[in-house]
Amino acid sequence: MRFAKPFTVTIASAALLALPFTGSALADGARPQPAPTAKAPHTAPAKQVRKDDRHKDARRKAISLKVSVDPSRVRAGSSYEVTIAAKGLSSGTAVVISPEGKSYRVSLSGGRATKELTVPSKARAGSRTVRVKVGDKTATASFTVVAPKRQERDERRHDGRK
Repeated sequence: MRFAKPFTVTIASAALLALPFTGSALADGARPQPAPTAKAPHTAPAKQVRKDDRHKDARRKAISLKVSVDPSRVRAGSSYEVTIAAKGLSSGTAVVISPEGKSYRVSLSGGRATKELTVPSKARAGSRTVRVKVGDKTATASFTVVAPKRQERDERRHDGRK
């Protein structure tokens, strides 16, 4: 009897320890796998055509972008107007990039848009370029900045002495 109790505990603990290992051994058994299929060589991947994508490439190629600046000579501190004409595009968004590097978003209506910009009052005289981006198209327009008009001395407000 002395050996019966420890022997029973040993057998029970061994069985409890071995049970998880036997379960994992049974779980790792071979599973049925799908048979490999023969692959045919493809020259190009298949492309699904949607109804709205049919003429997308034709429309993209037909877009032409023209930009103009009015007036062509602008005084420092004065405003000028950038006119955008996107032929082949009725609506969308254009990004106008000023010579100073600032970006402005403009909505196209009927393929046209305008944006009024101002030359900084401390800008030096010289040629400047405005860039416009519509989609993947970019166009530029140049204009000339002239020196600001010098303020002439107002002779009406003198104290009577010369």
